[in-house]
Amino acid sequence: MATLQAPVENSNGFEIEDVAPAGDYIATCIDIADEFGVTRRKYQSEDIEQIDVTRFLFGFKGQDGRLYKVQTFEMKISGSPKSALYKFLSSWLGKAPSMGWDYCALKGKGAVIKVEQVTSQMGKVYNKIVNILPPKTSLSDYTAQVIPVEQFAAVSQASAAFSAPAPAEAPAPASAPAAWSPESGDEMDCPF
Repeated sequence: MATLQAPVENSNGFEIEDVAPAGDYIATCIDIADEFGVTRRKYQSEDIEQIDVTRFLFGFKGQDGRLYKVQTFEMKISGSPKSALYKFLSSWLGKAPSMGWDYCALKGKGAVIKVEQVTSQMGKVYNKIVNILPPKTSLSDYTAQVIPVEQFAAVSQASAAFSAPAPAEAPAPASAPAAWSPESGDEMDCPF
């Protein structure tokens, strides 16, 4: 269940050490943070309102074998089909969420996310989750590749410079295979 917490002014969300490389990844929802009674200016208005917001923290293993964390932007807790949270959850679940359902049940669950690197106006590089899908669809099943949440907790306790090598039998991330080229001369890899 979502718990009440004291309002935090100018919260930047979760603490993330490294910027993750852009790409498509099989990710695990590590944590969900709700903030209640956050004071914000209304959209395109000078009026002030108090709203409840949430953000999601995901972890995944990069192609270099390191574990990375990325977070969503802050989303207003709203059941409106036009809200960012409702659209995000619908895309992740592959269907519309039920009203009254506690989305915190998604902690520890997997997803396929598309991560991009964005540069702020101040020149800081950060990650942005631009797409999310369920780990299992009619075309693919990545559920066996979802990393347990406990592995990310262990990394958080280790030093920030920790870099574990990828096991030899580890499956590749959900990114697209290398493009086929006629110059390679390998007819076996031809997609058509």
